[in-house]
Amino acid sequence: MTCKNSAKDLVGQSMDFLSRREKEKGRRSYLLYTFVNGLGYSFLAETIIYLLAMNYGAGNMQLGYISSAVYLTGLIVFFVPLLFRNLKIIKLFFIAWLLRGAVSLAYGFAPLIGGEGAVWLIIGIYTFYCLLRNMAYPMNHVLQGYITKPSERGRFSSQVITILYASMTLSRLFSFSTLTWFGSRELEGIFCLLILGILLNTAASLSITRIPVRQTIQGKSFKEAFASFRGYLTDPQHRTLILLYCSGMSLLVLFGFTVPFLRRILGVPSNLIFIFTTLNFAGVIISSRFIRPYLDRFGSKPLLILCNLVILLLSLFWVIAPTSLPVLLFFVLGVFSMAFLGLNRLLLDRLIINSIPGDDRIGFTGALAVIFSFYSLFIGMAGGYLADLSSLLKTEVIHEYSLTFLLMALASLANVVFAVLLKEKGSLPATQFLDLFIHPDKLKTIQRLEKLKKSNSSTQTEMILIELEADPTHLATREIQTRMKQPGLRDKEMILRSLFSNPRPELEEDLISEALDPYSWWRQSAIFALGAYGGQQTKNTLRRIFRDSNPYIKSVAAKSMARVGDFSCLEQIHELLDSGALEVRSSLNFIIALSMMEQNGAYWSKIFRLLKEIPSYRFQQSLLVIGSTRAGFKPSIEDYFFELNLGVQAGFQSLIEDLMDFGISDAEYEELEKLCKVEDFYGIWSFSRSKCKDIKLLEPHEFLRQEIRGFRKRSISASLALAGLYFSFQLNREYSSQIQRIKSSQRPE
Repeated sequence: MTCKNSAKDLVGQSMDFLSRREKEKGRRSYLLYTFVNGLGYSFLAETIIYLLAMNYGAGNMQLGYISSAVYLTGLIVFFVPLLFRNLKIIKLFFIAWLLRGAVSLAYGFAPLIGGEGAVWLIIGIYTFYCLLRNMAYPMNHVLQGYITKPSERGRFSSQVITILYASMTLSRLFSFSTLTWFGSRELEGIFCLLILGILLNTAASLSITRIPVRQTIQGKSFKEAFASFRGYLTDPQHRTLILLYCSGMSLLVLFGFTVPFLRRILGVPSNLIFIFTTLNFAGVIISSRFIRPYLDRFGSKPLLILCNLVILLLSLFWVIAPTSLPVLLFFVLGVFSMAFLGLNRLLLDRLIINSIPGDDRIGFTGALAVIFSFYSLFIGMAGGYLADLSSLLKTEVIHEYSLTFLLMALASLANVVFAVLLKEKGSLPATQFLDLFIHPDKLKTIQRLEKLKKSNSSTQTEMILIELEADPTHLATREIQTRMKQPGLRDKEMILRSLFSNPRPELEEDLISEALDPYSWWRQSAIFALGAYGGQQTKNTLRRIFRDSNPYIKSVAAKSMARVGDFSCLEQIHELLDSGALEVRSSLNFIIALSMMEQNGAYWSKIFRLLKEIPSYRFQQSLLVIGSTRAGFKPSIEDYFFELNLGVQAGFQSLIEDLMDFGISDAEYEELEKLCKVEDFYGIWSFSRSKCKDIKLLEPHEFLRQEIRGFRKRSISASLALAGLYFSFQLNREYSSQIQRIKSSQRPE
């Protein structure tokens, strides 16, 4: 995880342009790569290497090294900027993945060498494999950043995790079936899985080249990172955090010894080992999904304490459990253990991400990587040594791996101590955390209310209030109702507006009361919120409010009437817009209402009339965004207006580049570029009008086409020119779709 955070600092800051089509292709290719890579990795790492090494008599110390190798080799991230300066990220992935597959071919020499020599060969190959993996693996999050927008990264990350775990589960089941089929010829089955892994790894290296990311790695000096290394170790808070992370992650290294324990002590067949790891994955998935809603509300600290106390008890059971117990019980124990170990890692990852200094990412993550690399090696070797020591203890209770699992228990106890000493901003106090277990039914509501009371940020408060609105408990209703009755509450408007996003019928009467009070400061917010309540009482109230003498109040009421399906005020809206006596906010509100009522697109005539009358680019952009949104055009015109407001050339260039997805010809592209360079907005508008000349559309788009064709004004603003260009290509695309639909409907059955 730490490698992933530092990776962003290794990549050049220049952002090469990616069109929407390229981003879509990139996302599809990345998901394919994730699936294939998840399969390949499962056949080339971790469990399969354990089993291969044990077939040649690997000792516990050697198995301990294998368990920690993937963490130890994280040191390579420091050499990536030095060795691969200005190399494309995708090319680095391709080279690293291709080489790690080629290196894995060397496992074929193990049968020729045999014995101890084969074990050391396996260790050497696996070390090199992990080094090659960690050369590029930290760039995964960087790639995701380039092929997604900020608003969709959470959803995309969820897709990636789901596909990754699905592929790894599938590979475990296939491994189980393969080794079951080979039976006593287990070694042959392992080599078949390795060959399959190499092939899939090669496929993954090829699939990642389809991701259209052109960014390169920017060289960075390590001097500053290592200069701050001493500072992080001497600072008590950072030292505690680093020790907690290293000790917590070491639990996964020690848990790896459950594989040789099951294989050697209990005699579990290798094929069933894969069932064991598959069930462990299921435990991680379940625990991660369960804890997801609570992570940011509780903070990592209280959950880390609880989680590690549970791991302590489970570790002690691994220590004292007699080998005469049914194997199924150990499988169940493994699922519970891995569920909490996975949860522990999730909490640690969150803690580190929130603790990385914004001005020294490389220094902090570098220190973390260095310390954990050596810490994981020490823990892995110590676990193996204790396993060898346990075999010398002649007792009936302690088995060969008892001391190894005891070390795991001690590490979890150390985590509890470190977590208690840690100061995490925003985490839930211990007393409040314990009270939630006494009243579990109040778990969600109480946490939301506590965060709401402590919030000092208006943005955070609004988000919490929205969450509270979706809470069905009586406590939530009472809290919202109480806040609505407090006259001086600064977040009352946010509460009222949140009732539109998350309607609560119980509070409809309160909203109506607020909306009918002509002296209420928040009257307009209450009227707005009533647009989400379609009862007859609400409709009658909105009609009554529409008769108000204040044009702005009329406009807000009209907007809510349109949302509840009451179009009785349509004629009056036209009269008010034609009067020319409205201020800006009222005009925009009436246009919004009109766009919802006139679903045939007739509202465009009013929009274009206002465009002629008011030259303000802000007002014009607002009108055009309203019309475009109601027409359902994608991508949104707002993005291009944003670019235009930053710079005229940038706005038009962004739109022209995206027009490649609309089938713009080379001649048209050149013509538009020339017009944009000289900022000939009238020429751009004329170009757009000509694009709408030879097409005829159905409702609701025909009204827009006619308005563009009929709009004649010598002085054309940049906003109007951009909108005309945007609309002309949207309409031509709609015309092509319309022709295709007509042709399809005329085909004989």
